[in-house]
Amino acid sequence: MRFRSSFLCFLALASIAGAADSPPAADPALKAVVDKVNATGASLMPVAADGKAYRFTALNVAKDFGDDGLAALAPAADKITSVDLARTKVTDAGLAAIGQMKNLKELHLENTGITDAGLDHLKGLASLEYLNLYNTKVTDAGAQKLAGLTKLKALYLWQTGVTKAGVAQLKGKLPGAQINTGWTAEDDAKPVAIASAPVVAEAAAGAAATEAAAPVAAGKLDAAVAAKAVLYKDVIAPILEAKCVSCHGAEKKKGKLQLHDFASIMKGGSEGDVNVVPGKPDDSLLISRIKLPEDDDDHMPPSDEPQVTKEELALLKWWIASGASDTVTVAAAKPTPEVEPALAVVLGKAAPAAKPAPVAEAAPAPAAAPAAVTGKLDPAIAAKAVIYKDVIAPIMEAKCTSCHGAEKKKGKLQLHDFASIMKGGSEGDVNVVPGKPDESLLLARIKLPEDDDDHMPPTDEPQVSKEELALLKWWIESGASDTATVASMKTTPDVESALAAVLGGGAPKVTAKVTKEEKPKAKPLTDAEKKQVAEITAKIQALNASLMPLAQDTEQLRLSVINATDKFGDAELALLEPIAAQIVWVDLARSKVTDKAADTLAKMTALERLHLENTKVSDTGLAKLAVLQNLEYLNLYGTKTTDAGIAKLANAKGLKKLFVWQTGVTKAGATALEGQLPGLKVNVGLSEAEIAQLTAPPPAPPPAPEMKKEEPKADAKKDKPKAEPKKEAAKPTAKKPAAADKADTPPAAKPKAPPTKAD
Repeated sequence: MRFRSSFLCFLALASIAGAADSPPAADPALKAVVDKVNATGASLMPVAADGKAYRFTALNVAKDFGDDGLAALAPAADKITSVDLARTKVTDAGLAAIGQMKNLKELHLENTGITDAGLDHLKGLASLEYLNLYNTKVTDAGAQKLAGLTKLKALYLWQTGVTKAGVAQLKGKLPGAQINTGWTAEDDAKPVAIASAPVVAEAAAGAAATEAAAPVAAGKLDAAVAAKAVLYKDVIAPILEAKCVSCHGAEKKKGKLQLHDFASIMKGGSEGDVNVVPGKPDDSLLISRIKLPEDDDDHMPPSDEPQVTKEELALLKWWIASGASDTVTVAAAKPTPEVEPALAVVLGKAAPAAKPAPVAEAAPAPAAAPAAVTGKLDPAIAAKAVIYKDVIAPIMEAKCTSCHGAEKKKGKLQLHDFASIMKGGSEGDVNVVPGKPDESLLLARIKLPEDDDDHMPPTDEPQVSKEELALLKWWIESGASDTATVASMKTTPDVESALAAVLGGGAPKVTAKVTKEEKPKAKPLTDAEKKQVAEITAKIQALNASLMPLAQDTEQLRLSVINATDKFGDAELALLEPIAAQIVWVDLARSKVTDKAADTLAKMTALERLHLENTKVSDTGLAKLAVLQNLEYLNLYGTKTTDAGIAKLANAKGLKKLFVWQTGVTKAGATALEGQLPGLKVNVGLSEAEIAQLTAPPPAPPPAPEMKKEEPKADAKKDKPKAEPKKEAAKPTAKKPAAADKADTPPAAKPKAPPTKAD
């Protein structure tokens, strides 16, 4: 099932808030502050369940939120670590309240009226790590006021008055900070390489794979470097820092797991000390989570985050297999031929050809070059093709209308027709400003860094290509007409090549519209129903579970018990029965629910996604879930279900994904159900052969070292010619490494092994 974009965007905004949704009841004064702030439509929420740190956002009331609104935060100032004031009416004077938040780490001020004067209030924020000043009136003089923020790691200065010289001066004082000034005129002037349609379509999806496949085989590790480099500090810690600590760091510890230092790594999280099992990479949860399919909710890192490459995974496995020490050097750990090229890259001693970045950029070159050089637009086609209808509208349809269409209008913005595009959304009519691409919000959002919350499309969606961006910019620059033909407008060589690729050699080519089956909209809740939802939500939150809207533009609900698994069972789930029809997503993984829970779940007629992994649900419960016609995703990992149980799901006609790892379900049973439900994919995990390979003892040393070990015996008994064949008998052991290191896609799960503590 394709995750709903609206919900993913919601999660992106709420990711820092974690799973907690209300402050601890132990502090009535703080609760009063939270209630007062949230009653205004703004949001003050805890970052984690312990309630020690809070995040504030004025996202939903940005148009009306000014300096006065910040006064309500004063009693909680020392607990606030993240503030989002983007697009609000906050002025320089309002930042005085921000200056009192001494533990603040993240501050969004983009699209506000902040000037250099306001930055004086930020000088004392010694903990600040992220500051976004996009589209403010800050200049070089103001930027220099930030020089004392020594912990600053990311500073965004797009569309401000800060110059390259100002950035260089500030960079000299903050060498560890990434200072981003955005898309420049030089970037616009760079030639655009046009790839053929298939190459363009595959470019984004294959980026990670290209990096992973970079030819590092030529890299040779320098022996002197290997002797000095500490395996954990110089190889493993940087991988975890880049791919893991944003969710599992010193401050944020998702699933109670921290990976920012060695002690925390070895301690593990809510699963216990099985995160890293020295000498046993296949028993280490860190490795098995990375190996899970990306569409599995337990896969790490999350699918919308940078993924661990094949080389990095090999290094992590090798470190654990070597004993997972924090002091051993690379040389002492004895690098294998598999990891030596990756080590050469990590430690900076690889051949130039092994660097991954140029390879990733050059990957599409063979297909792109001919179009870039020879792409010529047919005059007859140009005369007939209407720029908006035949070029711009297909781009919008492919990349934008799933969130901004006729039915769904995120941010009150619709891009499905010309009138809506020109009308704009909640920002007003600045979405497209004819003749002024640099003032058009549509382009500004596309150009934002992908890690910016305002970047569009969302990072988990297909991105606008450089060619498409060039065409959008050209259209706006040319007046953003809905009737002008391609021939009537002047084209640059790069735009002409892009048009040739889009319109092809025949009649104007319109990107095929992907028809989505629109689900009927849920009826708005009555006041009585809203009151009932609020009362039940309070009960659920009192259990430390989470019940919240599926997205900001819907009243449908999502339940997660991730922080209440030890006390959430059938009785607690039954509390939701009065509002069962409003619940769309349910996550009961690792909770205490049993087959009896199916009685409540069966009443959730709108349910689309259900997590029951590592619970006591069995075939008996599954029989009651077959009535859920809207159910698309069901995870039964680690339950006692069998072929007979999943066969009862044949009436759940909407089911698209079913996970049955570590259950009694066989491949034959899975295939049988897939035959009854077209479009269903049943994931049964590893085969017996794969399990045997992954759980096999460590491979024997390569043949060459074995021969050396036998040499003394051979020298001592040269007169025994029959000793030679014994060496030959040892050769089959050399085949084990290839079997043990088979495809990294499946996790190192062990269906036959006893359950972990968390199970």
